[in-house]
Amino acid sequence: MVWRLLHKRVVYRDRWVEVSWADVRLPDGTGYRYTALRRVPGAAVVAVNDKGDLLLQEEYRYPLGKVILQLPGGLVDPGETPLVTAQRELREETGYEADEWEFLGVVQDNPGLIEGATTVFLARKVRRVTTPRPERTEHLTVRWCPWNQVLAHVREGQIEDRVLLAAVAFLCARGPVV
Repeated sequence: MVWRLLHKRVVYRDRWVEVSWADVRLPDGTGYRYTALRRVPGAAVVAVNDKGDLLLQEEYRYPLGKVILQLPGGLVDPGETPLVTAQRELREETGYEADEWEFLGVVQDNPGLIEGATTVFLARKVRRVTTPRPERTEHLTVRWCPWNQVLAHVREGQIEDRVLLAAVAFLCARGPVV
């Protein structure tokens, strides 16, 4: 079942992604050129208040050409752990901090094309500590959303972000968070 790598060539690289071509030998002996993308790992935060509401963001996503619902989060900077990234992003994007942090799971982004994982954390006992300081390209609207409304958004197809969908699955499998 394992493919044998014959040759790999990086055809594009910047600080966020790397695109490569890999010449491989498939299990049946035939050759194939595979295009793959590798991205910097990410971290995301499911911040929950004492009522069980989730802190969601509305943000315009250029590749999609529309605003989507998502969780606070971002890419892991060199030298950071995913938890440190999650804590930093929650503060920068929303102005909130949390006293309790719990690992929820890891989401692989489209593993047929991309090598890149996002680690998802649950943050509880959250409190507003500062004014949000998002990056220049981040124009965010932050709002608390009741759990039942989050589930309704999923049922109605209003949530498309893979990390937010995975976080809902992690929470459903885990049980109540309040």
